[in-house]
Amino acid sequence: MRRYGRLLVGTGLCGLLVVTVAAVTPPGHEGAGPAKLGVGPAYDRIGRVAVMHNGRVKPLDTVAREEVKQVFGRETVKLLDDRNEVAETWTPVAAFVDWIVRPEFWDSQPFILVDYLPLKRKILLGPIRAKFAAIAARPETAAEDKQRLALLADVEELDAAAVLNFLKASKLEASDRKALEDVAAKLLEDHKWLSPDELDEAKIRHGDHDEAFMEWVAQLDEQKRKFDSSPTLAARLTEVEKRAIDVGHRLATYKAYSGEEMRSAGLVRIMPRPFGREALDFYKVVIPKARTAANLRDLSPIEFDALKALDTYWNDVPSDDRHDPGEDAAFDKKYAAWLAENSVWTPLKVLLKADPDALIKAGYPDKETRAFLDAYKAFEQAENAAPGTIAVEPAEALLASSRALGRAVNPTYYPTAEAIDRESRFNAINPFYQAPMAYGAALAMLAIALGFSGGRVAEMGTAGRAFHGLGMLALLGGIGLECYGFYLRIQISGWAPVTNMYETVIWVALVAAVLAFVFELVYRRTFTALAGSGVALLGTITAANVPLLDPSIKSLQPVLRSNLWLTIHVLTEVSSYAAFGLAWALGLIATVYYLTATYRRSPSYGELASPLVPGFPLFSVGVGGMAASYGAFGPNWTIGDPLFYVFSAMAAIGGMISLGTVFALAGESVNRLTSRGIDDAGTPESEAARIAAADRPKTRPTVEEIKAMAAPATLDARGKAMQETAAMVKPLSNFIYRAMQVGVLLIAAGTILGGVWADYSWGRFWGWDPKEVWALITLLVYLVPLHGRFAGWVSTFGLVFASVGCFLSVVMAWYGVNFVLGVGLHSYGFVEGGSQGVMGVILCSIMALPLGAAWRRKLGNLRPASTVA
Repeated sequence: MRRYGRLLVGTGLCGLLVVTVAAVTPPGHEGAGPAKLGVGPAYDRIGRVAVMHNGRVKPLDTVAREEVKQVFGRETVKLLDDRNEVAETWTPVAAFVDWIVRPEFWDSQPFILVDYLPLKRKILLGPIRAKFAAIAARPETAAEDKQRLALLADVEELDAAAVLNFLKASKLEASDRKALEDVAAKLLEDHKWLSPDELDEAKIRHGDHDEAFMEWVAQLDEQKRKFDSSPTLAARLTEVEKRAIDVGHRLATYKAYSGEEMRSAGLVRIMPRPFGREALDFYKVVIPKARTAANLRDLSPIEFDALKALDTYWNDVPSDDRHDPGEDAAFDKKYAAWLAENSVWTPLKVLLKADPDALIKAGYPDKETRAFLDAYKAFEQAENAAPGTIAVEPAEALLASSRALGRAVNPTYYPTAEAIDRESRFNAINPFYQAPMAYGAALAMLAIALGFSGGRVAEMGTAGRAFHGLGMLALLGGIGLECYGFYLRIQISGWAPVTNMYETVIWVALVAAVLAFVFELVYRRTFTALAGSGVALLGTITAANVPLLDPSIKSLQPVLRSNLWLTIHVLTEVSSYAAFGLAWALGLIATVYYLTATYRRSPSYGELASPLVPGFPLFSVGVGGMAASYGAFGPNWTIGDPLFYVFSAMAAIGGMISLGTVFALAGESVNRLTSRGIDDAGTPESEAARIAAADRPKTRPTVEEIKAMAAPATLDARGKAMQETAAMVKPLSNFIYRAMQVGVLLIAAGTILGGVWADYSWGRFWGWDPKEVWALITLLVYLVPLHGRFAGWVSTFGLVFASVGCFLSVVMAWYGVNFVLGVGLHSYGFVEGGSQGVMGVILCSIMALPLGAAWRRKLGNLRPASTVA
C-alpha cells in the first residue's frame, strides 16, 4: 500500500481543495459588477403567494423557479450587455413577476435559451443577411467590402470567425464595425440566449420559402406527432429540428405568462373557485348568454372561465348526470363539492381583467376581492417604478390580501401559511443541492485517509485518524442534509420519496451513503466509506445537473397513490440499486488495484497493445457507420435502423477493447513507476503458489499446494508487492460480497412485493412487463457470482469483475426500461430523451476498466521466461 499512499494523499488533497473553493464561492458569483435584482425581502414575500400549477398548490416561488429554469436554462436569470458580459442578475421570483408586469422590457432581452449552435445560426441567418445588405447598400461602404459582404451573406454555416476575419481587413465606419462585432458575439458558442423579439422576427428557410419561426415549430410539432404514432407517416426529425421544438416551447411559455392570451399552460392560477349559492346562481346568467352568443369569446373573462369549469365537470360525468346549475339539487351539491376540492383555480389574468362587481356576482366576497385587486395594482405600480427593487410593503400587502381572499373563498382547502412557508424554506435551503459538497469533502478526506496504513483505522497515526474522522463527519453531514431534504419533500408532497426518476437517484445516493457508513463503523477499513461517498456524490451531482431529472414535485399517477406500496415495494426495490451501486464502486476501487498491481512478470507494452489490432479498426468502422446514419457523409450513405444498431454494437465492442488496452498500458506504466527495483526474475514458486492461492476459488488444496504453502520462502521485492496487493483486495472482495448480499435480499423482497401490488392494482401477479422482467434478470444476474463465490467457482478477481459487469443489469432495469425501451405498464416512470448515446459511452468506458485489468492480469500471471523449462 505504501506505493499508492502518496498518490492517494495527493489526489485527496486536490479534491479537498476543489471542494473548499466551491464551498466558499457562491454559485453564480459574478463579483460586484452586475446589478442583482430581486434579492430583497419583498420578493421573498411575493414568492410565498399560493398558486395552483400543474395540478398542485404551491408557492409562487416554486413556480418561478420551475418556469424560469425551463425558459432560461437556470433558475437565476443573467442578462447580457452588448459586450456579452453579465449586466443584470435576476432572482427567479423577480424575473417571473417582471415578465408579467413589464413584458415590453423582456421582449428585447436575450434570455430564451438557444444552446444548440447550428440552430442559433439558422435563426440568426436572416437578420444577419439583412444587416449585411444594409451595410453594403450605404454609399460610404467600399466596393471591396461590399463584395466580401455579399460573399459572406451566401455562407449557410456562417460563424463568428468568418465575421471577425472580415472585420480585420474591412474599412467600415465605426458604427458598422460595432454592429458586425455584435453579430460575431451572437454567433459565439457561449452566447446561448436570444430575445423573444429576435425569435419572432426570425424567418426560417423551409423547403422553397421562408416562414416565421413559430410557424415552423408548429409544423415540426405535427411532424413529430406523426412520426411517433407511425414512422412511415413522417420523416424523423433532425437534431436541429428537435432543438427548435424545445426553443419554441420556451418562447411559448414566456409569452403565455407575459402576453394577453388565456393559454391554459401559462396561467398563474392564483385563487380557488367560489362554490357557494352565489357562484351557482351566476351560471343562470352565463349559460343563457353563452347559448345565444355568436362567439363564446364575446363573453367576459370571468364568464368564459366559469363556463370552462362547468364544461370540464360535464366531461367527467355521465351524460345523464349533466344538468345546468340551479336545476337539480343533487347536481348542485356534487358540482359545488367538485369546485371546492378538484377544480383548477381561477387565473390571475381573469381576476385582473374582470370588473370587481362581476367577480362579486360570480361568488367572490366583496371586501376581500377589492382589497386583493387594489393590492395587486399597488404592487404592479411599484414594480414598474423600481423593477426588481421594490419595498417590502406592497409585497406584504399583496401576500396578506391573497391569503385573506383565498381563505374567504375556500377555508377548508386553501393551504395554510405553514405549508407554503415549508416549501419556500425547502426551495431556499435546497438540501439536495448542498449534499454534494458534503459528499465531495468526505470523498477527498477518506481518500487521504486510505493513504495511511492501507485504510486500517487501528493502524493509522494521528493524521490519518483525523482525516478519517473528518471524512466520516462529512459523510454523516451529507446523509443529514439528504434526510432533512426528504423530510421536507415528504411533508410537501405527502408521498414516499420515490415517485419519479429524480427522487430515485437521490434516494439511491442516500441509501448507498447510509450502508457505507454502517459498514465502516463495523469493519473500520475506509473502503466502504470511500465507495459510498463516491456513489452518493455521483448520484447527487447527477440529480442536480441532468435536465431530464426533473426535481419538480408533481401530482401522482393514480396507480402510485398508495403510500403503503410505495414504501414497501418501490423503496425496497430502489434501495437494492444502492447496495449494488456500493458493490460497483468497491469493484472499481479493486479494479484499480488489479490494474496497477505487480504480477509474476511485467508484460511488454507490445504484448499489452496487441488487442488494438482488432479493436481500433472495429471501433472506427462502427463510429463511421453511426456517423453515416446521421447523414455525415451525405444522403447516399445514409443507413437504416438495423444497420445503425449493428454499427453501434461494433463501436461499443471495439471501443471497450481499445480503451481497455489503453487502461492496461496505463496500469503497466503506473506499476513500473511505483515499483522501481523489481526485476523480472520471478517470485519463488512456493511463495508464488501461496500468494496466488489467495486469488483462487476456495477449493480443497492438493498435497503439493499444501507443501508449497508450508515451505519457508524468502520474499523478493516482486513477491512482497504481490502479497501487498492480495492483502488489499481481500477485504474489498469481502465488502463486495456483503453489499451484493444486501442488494439481492432487497431486490428479491421488492420483486415479490411488486407482484403482490400488481395483483392488487392490475389483477395479475406477473405479466412479463419490461420493468418486472428486468428486476428478475437483475436478481438472477447477481445470484450467479454470489453462489459461484460461495461454491468456490468464482475467484476474487471474478467477484470484482462481476461487481462491475453485473451493474449493467441494474442500469438496464433502472435507466434502460425508462429511457430506452419506454414501453410497459410502468409508463409513469418514462421520460422522453435520455441521452442514450452519452450513457452508452459512459458505460463502455467504465466496462473498459475491468477488461483492461483482466488483460494485464492474464499476461502478468504467465510464468516468467526464466522459470520455463
